[in-house]
Amino acid sequence: MGPSGSGKSTLVKLLVGLYRPVAGNIFFNQYLSSEIRYNVLRRQIGFVTQDTQLFAGTIKENLLFVKGDATDEEILDALHKASCDNLLSRSEHGINTVLGENGLKLSGGEKQRISIARALLRHPRLLIFDEATSALDSLTEDEITQTIRELSLSKERITILIAHRLSTIMHADLIYVLERGKVSEVGSHTDLLEQKGLYYAMWRQQVGERK
Repeated sequence: MGPSGSGKSTLVKLLVGLYRPVAGNIFFNQYLSSEIRYNVLRRQIGFVTQDTQLFAGTIKENLLFVKGDATDEEILDALHKASCDNLLSRSEHGINTVLGENGLKLSGGEKQRISIARALLRHPRLLIFDEATSALDSLTEDEITQTIRELSLSKERITILIAHRLSTIMHADLIYVLERGKVSEVGSHTDLLEQKGLYYAMWRQQVGERK
């Protein structure tokens, strides 16, 4: 976490290979990123952003986009883990229901859930949420945040959360606080509150806003 412009999204784009570092190195399990083929690497990464990109077609087709050989059982399992059960219950043809203007109309939260399911379908070893809830209304944001929290607490994969609401990340094993492109604080939620630094200040501000 960190203030706007602190480098959060840039760091993630470096991690997934959208940017290449001009100095320093990135390692994956002690392997230098420059020695790994990025297509192979990206197949092990699930990436969910605030900009959900769905295309005209069925729910199934939107998920097969990332894993063309996925079975219906795998698709249904990913949708269940992304808390899409309510969406499926109102889908006349199940995963073969057409989305878009001439099909099932989706809310912002439902689009984001399908985006999460699409990321899970790849069975990623690394799952990244980059401000995944910031474009949603507060009620929907709470619901999606709960889904993300449950996914990260399952410990089935490494999960990286970038969030502007600290309640989204307070359960994390380790929190990195970025400030002006540098890591200024590291620790658990409790550790960082005791340090009384930037994290503490932002937490106090957000708790005050909720009150």
